[in-house]
Amino acid sequence: MIEVEQDMTEGRAWTRTELDAYLNDRYVTFDGLADGTGLDGETLERLIETGCMPGPSYELRHRDELYAYINGDVNTISIRTIERYFAKDVIAWAKLIEPRLRDTPPEDLALVLKSELRATFREGLAAHGAAQIGYEGFVAPDGKIDDDGFSAHFEDYIWPNWREGTWGICVYGSEHMQNVARKTVAVNRLKLLTEDGAKDEYSSDQARNVHAAMVEYDAIVPPFSPHDRHDSSRARLVEALSGKVGYDPR
Repeated sequence: MIEVEQDMTEGRAWTRTELDAYLNDRYVTFDGLADGTGLDGETLERLIETGCMPGPSYELRHRDELYAYINGDVNTISIRTIERYFAKDVIAWAKLIEPRLRDTPPEDLALVLKSELRATFREGLAAHGAAQIGYEGFVAPDGKIDDDGFSAHFEDYIWPNWREGTWGICVYGSEHMQNVARKTVAVNRLKLLTEDGAKDEYSSDQARNVHAAMVEYDAIVPPFSPHDRHDSSRARLVEALSGKVGYDPR
């Protein structure tokens, strides 16, 4: 078999070897998720469908064609398979909520969990300095949060990305919503300090602040995959600017 480098984006080409190494490091297949949680496949599917649990962070989609020449005619069968990869963090999350499933059906538990995650995200914003940067325009310098702005942000951005498994790509310990808050605050802080990556020159004080913000970013944001890293906040806000502030990115 010939391994072909391919590139579906504007980033550099990647190989299957690189991709497998990345996926195996931080993700598990659906079967691995079942093994790690002790839950059967039907239960896991129900948890994902109802919103009790994040979905896969990646899907590895295969398209194959089985070809044969039989009785003077060409016979082909097209086969399409999808292998789902979940952040290993999901195992910890599933184990955390499993005891509650004994008394509450997933459809009802999902509503409770969403409310809890919402409250925890709000607490995380306060804990990680959202007020210092006027986070998303709805957190005031005194820490007061505009409820309408917070609700829109959570419903339109935080919650959909939780359900789709996106936080499993870009947050260490994504099973804890406090960590999601820490990550989004870290990104917003860097955007503010660097004019969203456009600022070219920094005073000594500015460089120290950006340097500290990059350290915080690296503490909560893992590396991205080989093929999407070029379009990530890491590439734009850390790697592209690290030399200007004397930071050595991981």
